[in-house]
Amino acid sequence: MIAIGQIWNRWAKTRPLVTLSLTNGTMGAIGDVIAQNIAQPTAQQTEKTKSTDGSSQVAGYDPMRTARFFLYGCMFGPVAYKWYSLLDRRFPLPLVTLGSSAPSGLGTSAAKLLAIGKRVAVDQVAFAPVAIGAFFVAMGTMEGKRINDICASLRVKYRDALVGNYALWPWAQLVNFSVIPLIYRVPFSSVVSILWNVYLSWINSRRSSGVPIKSV
Repeated sequence: MIAIGQIWNRWAKTRPLVTLSLTNGTMGAIGDVIAQNIAQPTAQQTEKTKSTDGSSQVAGYDPMRTARFFLYGCMFGPVAYKWYSLLDRRFPLPLVTLGSSAPSGLGTSAAKLLAIGKRVAVDQVAFAPVAIGAFFVAMGTMEGKRINDICASLRVKYRDALVGNYALWPWAQLVNFSVIPLIYRVPFSSVVSILWNVYLSWINSRRSSGVPIKSV
């Protein structure tokens, strides 16, 4: 594991966008594999396919769907890195100096919390809603859907995904923006995204198959 980490760090220094792209794509694929095999047994039991002899069979693992998640993750990784870099520049954290007095230290802590809060707020208000919409548009395009079908899919799926986003990502990004160095923020998000992609994949599959989503 240490050797893998060292290789990753070396690649991230020389080719950060490529490294982050492949990392994010791999995590997206892992999330979909988990979703297909664990998170949606009901959907797999409900979806039936017809064999050549006309008998019904339970739909199995779909590798093309995992490939779509991998491709989307590869595309999204560099975008997320550029976005995090922009937030760093727009809302920089104050430098903590050694030997500062108590009032100054308290002021620095308050300024840091304010900057982190601004990063999380802007990320969740400006970026998250667009990113969720882009996910469903990208997936629909890769599935070969027409624009009208994609728009109809958005009307059905978008709200559930946005509600799920606000239950998870503000807390994850609070950690991400406060203690994680910039180069590791996309990998950190990718790890959290394993759970998130399970949720998105579940929504995408259940809505597409006509199975109603039960509110939680």
